[in-house]
Amino acid sequence: MPTKQESRANDIAARRGIYFQAFGIYDGIAGFYDYGPIGVRIKRKFEAAWRALFVERTGALEIESTNIVPEAVLRASGHLAAFTDPMIACTVCKTPYRADKLLEEYYGKKGRKDEGAKVKKMSTEEMGRLIGEHGIKCERCGNALGKVERFNMTFKTQIGPTSGGSAAYLRPETAQSIFVDFMHLYKTYALKLPAGVAQIGRAYRNEISPRQQLVRLRELTQMDLELFIDPDQDPDEILGFDMKSVLSEKVRFMAKGGEEERLASLDELLKKGSIPNKYLAFLIYLQEKLMQELGADKRSYRFRELEKEELPHYSKGNVDLEMKTSYGYIELSGTAYRTDWDLSQHSKESGKELTVLTETGKRLVPHVVEMTMGSDRPVFALLDNSVVDDDGRGWAWLKLNEAIAPYRYGVFPLQKDDKLIEKARKVYRLLQEKRVDCYYSETASIGKRYARADEIGVPYCITVDYTTLDDDTVTVRDRDTTKQARKKIGEI
Repeated sequence: MPTKQESRANDIAARRGIYFQAFGIYDGIAGFYDYGPIGVRIKRKFEAAWRALFVERTGALEIESTNIVPEAVLRASGHLAAFTDPMIACTVCKTPYRADKLLEEYYGKKGRKDEGAKVKKMSTEEMGRLIGEHGIKCERCGNALGKVERFNMTFKTQIGPTSGGSAAYLRPETAQSIFVDFMHLYKTYALKLPAGVAQIGRAYRNEISPRQQLVRLRELTQMDLELFIDPDQDPDEILGFDMKSVLSEKVRFMAKGGEEERLASLDELLKKGSIPNKYLAFLIYLQEKLMQELGADKRSYRFRELEKEELPHYSKGNVDLEMKTSYGYIELSGTAYRTDWDLSQHSKESGKELTVLTETGKRLVPHVVEMTMGSDRPVFALLDNSVVDDDGRGWAWLKLNEAIAPYRYGVFPLQKDDKLIEKARKVYRLLQEKRVDCYYSETASIGKRYARADEIGVPYCITVDYTTLDDDTVTVRDRDTTKQARKKIGEI
């Protein structure tokens, strides 16, 4: 069952239009969510923080590719054959479910965490057997569930007229276009390994039974950084970062084999083999820095080494970033050592050579270390972790870090007085001219306006009162402490 904090966060989101189910006047469609004006600002700021660190700070190239990909691309990548989830449907009303999620929820409610952790390793046959043995029924009508089968989550479409068009798909991930474009970028920009290529864009996954708002969507935003590397290199520096400093960083880490999470340096994890190479350690370091810049409590998230059974067949090591929420730990990103599998597969399918000549004169198909992160789940997780149930104030509010707060300031006249309104609007316009994030409100009492600002995470409120008319000072209220201080308008 949802916790008080989860329902409170969703209550704020719904009441203030931060995000809400799409196509609401048509009763909505599961897995599709729209962002309102406040939510858009939070999401864009999160993506801007990611871009500033992963693209601008590293000097990676950023591309923007198409949402539609031809069938050959996904045949080469393996999505047509392997991009599946275990599905089971009601024998009466035909409602579909993720078989693994049904079992994980069942074991979670029973407090049998160890058994729940084994579900991802099970075959479809074993999942079906256990669903039957445990008497798990359809949540909608209470009838029996059928057979567990593999369901491909790609959205299929067609390029060109019906009679002569070619098969295509909405891209299930943004990474493949980076691999397809790599050789063109390598030649055009005279790249040297290691080389970073990034992209922020939409991805589409025909989820079986999406739930939990932004946690599982059918249309989402992905942010990828692909590092093309020579696996034989042992670099002291990666994209301008000193690796001695990088490897000294400590992160909360959960190694495979059921080990308890603990604080460990990246160097220790590298030597232990939990991290396969320095490049993957570097990408974990960037994620740690991002979470700290966004104000996340270090105790609220962890990096988890995937079990052998969870690894894709091409991977030589995966580490997920997970954050604790009202739904338990949810995956925010995946970092993977994909070897040369992607470029090799696209070379075979296209018939084009995708090798490069290194500075040492060696010709090779570059290996890839990848960091892929959505922006929707982290937005939800950060909101979920920032809710403060404040009995003293009498309202719940969001303790958002300034880096992702929708506005820095709210500008209010103390009350509806023409002189105060005129002055407050002048202050608002002055801040706008300075490109300061702010909004203006004169509706309701000043106390209610403070509450509304707190509720969406605005750090400061500027109040124009009668003293302002005399000396050009305003009251600046701090969201976290509610303390107020007078400042000159020119000092803000």
